[in-house]
Amino acid sequence: MIITIDGPVASGKSSVARALARELKSYYLYTGLLYRAVAHVLLDRLKKEKTRRPFLPEFQEYVEELGPDQLEFVSDLCYDYGKDDDGDRPYLFYLGEEITHDLYSSELDQPASIVSANKHVRDALLDLQRDVAKRYDIVADGRDCGTVIFPQAEHKFYLTASPEVRAQRLMLDEKRGPLQKDIEKVEAELEQRDKRDRERSVAPLTIPEDATIIDNSELTLQETVNRFLRAIGS
Repeated sequence: MIITIDGPVASGKSSVARALARELKSYYLYTGLLYRAVAHVLLDRLKKEKTRRPFLPEFQEYVEELGPDQLEFVSDLCYDYGKDDDGDRPYLFYLGEEITHDLYSSELDQPASIVSANKHVRDALLDLQRDVAKRYDIVADGRDCGTVIFPQAEHKFYLTASPEVRAQRLMLDEKRGPLQKDIEKVEAELEQRDKRDRERSVAPLTIPEDATIIDNSELTLQETVNRFLRAIGS
């Protein structure tokens, strides 16, 4: 079974998908982690070329010029599952080395968004994601899971929340590194990412025609998961 959850950044997709997978005894496919992994590798590659960490505009120009022949390293990425205190969780390996911990840094937020707008990157990652779904029952979250990656999914959802609530969530997300104190800066970056995700020509953020829309601005995590379970019929 495939369940997809599309929606904007900080709408709670990852937390809900992870909790829903536990409830249904399925596996959580965090598609965004793959784009963060690609961004991580490309940033390291560009840094070695420039002997310094590249500025965001420079990185965007670099990514826009990427072709399929420069993405062969994607085949060296491995997405699998392992046990922790919360049960099964995804792990990302590159050339046999685990890089999962590095991928949650807030410094990858904008680079990952830029990378995900590259058609060649998205095409390179399709088979990897679909292969996971062949091996496991999954709950997948992202920007285009129900429209592009898994259009045949049995259950599709679009999860959203108000911009103010989403900005607060980003500020409090300890996985992204030091807590952000400037709410206006966070909201501005959020608006920039939303605009990029909606207007990009490749797999833009849209609501799947057959998706159930859930706004969790005023819902707890468990209340949100319960809404999903009712819609699925579990």
